[in-house]
This record gives sequence, C-alpha cells and structure tokens, in this order.
Amino acid sequence: MNGLKLVSLFLMRILMRHVVVFIGFALLAGCQSMHTPGESSVWFRINPGSKLMLERALEIPSGQVHVLLQKGAVTGAVDQDTIHCSFVVRNPGQQTINPDSFLITNASNQQEWISRPDTMIFYKVFRITSAQQPGVEKLVCSYQDGPMTGKPVTVKQVRKALGEYVTFEFAP
Repeated sequence: MNGLKLVSLFLMRILMRHVVVFIGFALLAGCQSMHTPGESSVWFRINPGSKLMLERALEIPSGQVHVLLQKGAVTGAVDQDTIHCSFVVRNPGQQTINPDSFLITNASNQQEWISRPDTMIFYKVFRITSAQQPGVEKLVCSYQDGPMTGKPVTVKQVRKALGEYVTFEFAP
C-alpha cells in the first residue's frame, strides 16, 4: 500500500508540473500585444467594413477599362518597377469615376510570374463596391521585382501611388 501511495504521489507531481507549465504558456500567449502592424507592414490587415474614398473624379479613356495612377498623378503609362494603381471598371469605354465612398469587400495580396526565373508582379487587390457606381469593380496596385527581392504591396505604398486622389477609412 505504501508503494502505491508513492507512485500516485509521484504521478500527481508530474501531472501538476505539466498543468503549471501549460497555464504559464497560456498566460504568456494571452499577454502578447493585440497591436495591428502599421500601414507600412505587409501584415497590416484591412478589416471588413473599411472604406476607400475617391476624392477627385477620374476619367477612363475610350476603349479602356482602367485608369492608371502613379506617384499621386494620373498617367497613360507607368514605370512597372514602381508601385502604380489602376481603378478597374466592368465595361470598356470613355467614362468618369466620380468622387464616392467605396466599401472594401475584400483586400488581398497576390503575385505571379511574368518572366521566369527573373521577374514577378506583386499585387494588392481591393474589391470595392458602391451603390452609386456599380460598374467600378476594383483597385489593383502592383509593381514588378525579382522573386527573392520583391515583397507584398503595403498600404503605405498604395497611398503614395494614389496621392490625394484616394483616402482610406479602416474599420477596427
């Protein structure tokens, strides 16, 4: 009987140590910062309910489905190695995207090869919607770089490319 008590006591001590270690790790994990990285981080999360506000009208040229912006200005051609953005509409043709508040329904980072093994395009795609302008579908911001040196597009880079044309209101 004495030996059985010793074994039970020994097993109980081992179990208690594991429980204490588990609780300690759980407490440490709970103390981690809930801080969201800033807009210059590739980990910045754009939550549902966030908005994109177009502050100035944009003209889409005849026969096109997009308008290009780079370094805060509308342009007909872009430097592919520098972040540039494109508002994309459903139907081709000359049209105006008027100042409006667009709901961001989805934001994602993507990448694809354009010339193996040297060059990839890195994208941030904002799916947007507006009751007043249902033909405006998305904002795509991208640049090209090497697969080892390129990184996902950040919100800070998007802001720089769009300049004063767009502001964001991020949902908590």
